[in-house]
Amino acid sequence: MYAPDFIFAITAAVVADRYITKSLDFETIAYKFSSFLNANFELENAETLKSAAEAFMYTMAEANIENADKILINYQHNKFIFKPNGKIRNWTPIFGNPIQGVKTKNYTPGTINRDFKAFVYRTKQSGEYNCPSGWSLSSQTLNKFFKDMGSLEVSAFDIINIKQSD
Repeated sequence: MYAPDFIFAITAAVVADRYITKSLDFETIAYKFSSFLNANFELENAETLKSAAEAFMYTMAEANIENADKILINYQHNKFIFKPNGKIRNWTPIFGNPIQGVKTKNYTPGTINRDFKAFVYRTKQSGEYNCPSGWSLSSQTLNKFFKDMGSLEVSAFDIINIKQSD
């Protein structure tokens, strides 16, 4: 089962955010988060995640975004709270699980970036940042998977795992 597209999109935004805020390379960060995803879903490779996160960075550069960290956290919040149709995501459904894997992969780094690009330009035009002050994946209480993702630590030593797996 593959990760749903919103999980991949949030993860790519986290990878891009960590790249901005930490002094680590994309490869190390993407590897760590793809390993995290692979513990719950299958066939999410680090290269795909890295491509999506890099595309996010290029999109923000093209849009002359100066507060990239704020855009990325708002995108994570938007994807976490809202479904694609604009309705609020139900984290406690009676049937099913919002983070349940899907049988067919319905996204690519390009499709995820198109969605991100639309979000960036919509946010830039409106000037509205809907994410509450202080919100982060690690501070939310609605879903343990995302809380764990937000708390995931990446260090320079994680590069050793990449080299050993090659």
